[in-house]
Amino acid sequence: MTSNQGGSKNPRKSNDEDIRLEHTLEGREDPIYDAPKEYNGKLVINVPERRFGPPPINQQSSEYKIHLEQMDYINKHSELKPWLDSILTHRLMETVHGDQGHPQQPYQDIYLLTYDQALIHGFLLLHENSRQHYTYLICHGIRHQIEDLSSIADRFYKDFGNVLIIDYRGFGNSPGKQSERGAYIDVQTAFDYLLTLDEIDPKRIIVYGVSMGVALVIQLASESHNSDNIHACILENGFTSFKDAASAKSTIAWLLPSKLFSVGMRSIDKVHQLRVPVMYLSGLNDEMINPIHTKQLFQATTNSKHVQLEIYEDAGHTNVKEMPDYINRSYVPFMKAVWNVQNQDESIPQPPILVADHEKN
Repeated sequence: MTSNQGGSKNPRKSNDEDIRLEHTLEGREDPIYDAPKEYNGKLVINVPERRFGPPPINQQSSEYKIHLEQMDYINKHSELKPWLDSILTHRLMETVHGDQGHPQQPYQDIYLLTYDQALIHGFLLLHENSRQHYTYLICHGIRHQIEDLSSIADRFYKDFGNVLIIDYRGFGNSPGKQSERGAYIDVQTAFDYLLTLDEIDPKRIIVYGVSMGVALVIQLASESHNSDNIHACILENGFTSFKDAASAKSTIAWLLPSKLFSVGMRSIDKVHQLRVPVMYLSGLNDEMINPIHTKQLFQATTNSKHVQLEIYEDAGHTNVKEMPDYINRSYVPFMKAVWNVQNQDESIPQPPILVADHEKN
């Protein structure tokens, strides 16, 4: 079944992470350059330095001013009530740590330094002729880490193009404490890293999110500066807000007012700001998040250049893209529609959509 249709910053600074971020934004210090070269034996990539150049930061530059606006947007959409984390959020955001698996395809095992000095773990998979392919930033859900999603990275690499998949702070092998704001900054950092890579075409970045990852992608793509650089978004079985999703799993969560949650992730309040093309994927056998959430997000996405909803009756929470007819029924038509709305010059042919199409050429 296919359908188509066209707060203020909290002054409370709860911990050292918030204070460092505040200082960076206000220009009182430049902690973003104080970075190790390696972590856990892996290369650390200093994303702020790649974006702004060597110190000192030119705080009058247009790029730095854009950065401040992006951080302010994150702050406005982040809940800051850490004293409730142990009671509510961390019981719902359970994750495992460890080194459980790696992609079978060639990959780089890296850490990215974020704007507030966190380190996030990632796998980067690039094709030999990487600039000719689409590039995917993959944002996973609450109870995942990139090691147990390595098969997803392999699948995207094999069928769709280049891949960057990250663990947010506090997930997998990324150190730190889980938080809404932290996850938003981590995804922003990963996206900005892709924009600095000479090996990819920055005009063909697609951001994919599943479950909680949908909320992170919506946060990223609804910010105006980011939307100019995102080719499209693919969103699989997300939720309208964190409380709405938690309420279905916990009677306590259902009874509590939203303002008590340290994670808001109110995607339903942001999707009207999406301008980029979006494809929503919904599995009717999803036992984690009621499919009504995806339908409501789709219906509220009223300003996108192109938006469509793909419903799969036999799919569950994370496997819509693994359905046998997904590529021909949903993915290829969506990518063709995206090219048509994103490229005004009809004389420019669309590049190959699938990796297999490159091999044919």
